[in-house]
Amino acid sequence: MATKTNGKLQFESHIEAMAHPLRHKCWIILHGREASPKEIADELGADTALVSHHVKRLVKLNCAELVREEKVRGTIRHVYKATQRVLVDVEDWNRLIDENPPFAKHLLCGFMQSQLDDFRRSVQAGVLGSDDRWHITRDPAVVDETGLTEALELADRFQAELVEIVRRSAERRDGSGGDAIPISACLSVFKSASH
Repeated sequence: MATKTNGKLQFESHIEAMAHPLRHKCWIILHGREASPKEIADELGADTALVSHHVKRLVKLNCAELVREEKVRGTIRHVYKATQRVLVDVEDWNRLIDENPPFAKHLLCGFMQSQLDDFRRSVQAGVLGSDDRWHITRDPAVVDETGLTEALELADRFQAELVEIVRRSAERRDGSGGDAIPISACLSVFKSASH
């Protein structure tokens, strides 16, 4: 979870963007790369018209933007990207817990389900495990309050560094036209019900 303040209007846009499961999945995909509604629909196994509706809603919420239009076989292909990261800050999260605890739980499960969906698709496609270029770690541990704070700070540093890695990679690809390699990264630190 981010610790920076986004403001009420942006938070409400984020909540509406995440309120529908398909719209939330579209937003996550557009965060990772530029894509057309048809590409998103193909990836999700969803109806293209429905995906297009949700992508346009993301644009109205200022969570995505049209980056270009391309002529493809007599039609226009609209390509979009996310304008904001899929983040909820601490203040907004606390407000959501107070105002709508069931939806807060739904969002938490959706965050992790997105990672599980990435994992399942990668395994099914024969991508994950086809070579040694992957890392999965589960580290159940017992810490004190200071240790929990330090672990959460480590997660924030990981996320910030990953953003920089993605940025530098995009710059290199723009310069060289090199291959784009989709990745999925999830680092979660939370109090567990058991150890």
